[in-house]
Amino acid sequence: MFTLPDKGEGANDIQSILWQEELEILVAGLSGIDCVLSGLAVTGGADMTPAVAKGSVLSNRVMFAVAAADVTVTTADATNPRLDLIVVTSAGALAVRAGTPAAAPKPPARTANDVVIAIVYVPANDTAIATTQIIDKRVTPNFPVCIHRVTAVRAVNTSAAQISLWATPPVIPDGLFLAGRILRVRIGGNILQNSGTPTVRLEVVYGATTMFSQISAAGVADADRRAYFLEFDLVAQGNADQSLHGHFLLNDLVAAQPTPTAGIGSWQTNTATAEGPPPFAGSAAIDSDAANVTLNAFITFSVSNAANELVVEYVTIELL
Repeated sequence: MFTLPDKGEGANDIQSILWQEELEILVAGLSGIDCVLSGLAVTGGADMTPAVAKGSVLSNRVMFAVAAADVTVTTADATNPRLDLIVVTSAGALAVRAGTPAAAPKPPARTANDVVIAIVYVPANDTAIATTQIIDKRVTPNFPVCIHRVTAVRAVNTSAAQISLWATPPVIPDGLFLAGRILRVRIGGNILQNSGTPTVRLEVVYGATTMFSQISAAGVADADRRAYFLEFDLVAQGNADQSLHGHFLLNDLVAAQPTPTAGIGSWQTNTATAEGPPPFAGSAAIDSDAANVTLNAFITFSVSNAANELVVEYVTIELL
């Protein structure tokens, strides 16, 4: 991870200088704005194409999976050395930002929300980038860190099909959610059920595995919206061993609820049979180190009607 070599440790003592650009890289990384979440070590070789390992980043707090690839350092200057940046761009792509050759070069300025993973020393007439010419500049944030967030309100109605609680389900990058990690998911909003006697099904799916699925008892039509709050932890007990534990708080569906003076929902249950919020659990055996994996949660209504509506107010996923 982020380092600064002592004089005599790198390929050249220029690499031992601490630049303003590096301090800004540290600040952006530790704050969780532009940072490395996993992987992305850079190694040299026999030519001008250093190898970057697979990994993941947050760029402007948006998560990207980055596949392993070689990057190309452009032809060295004939007279002077330069310092290049290897970065993941704000679009999640690997790139090299070439510096300006000079007798005393300094790193180039980053493009907005670049995640810098290495600084490369390119001496005059160089034809191969050795590992000693590459200084690690990966910065990981303080954990826990929010790796996914949705704050735009979304409403879906007139559907008896699965409704994802995300407009676009998050993709957990290959190699990020490994043994010992926890994903903490929180989702809040409201549900309108004012047609027929509809049921509500909740499902949590990781990759190709449905970890939990349950359908409610038939509800009672009510013009009052019901508030809900879904929270669960997805625990990586191994790279291919996941455990799910959470709870789903939803105002009573069985009976009409009292109308609040302000807001949506009710803090009390309406029937003697209503209990809550009881926990739910599940498991999966998805190899999270083999490929990117989609995480999803669904609500399904049994009746398709404009008066049966799911509203998602926000979603967060924290990496612990």
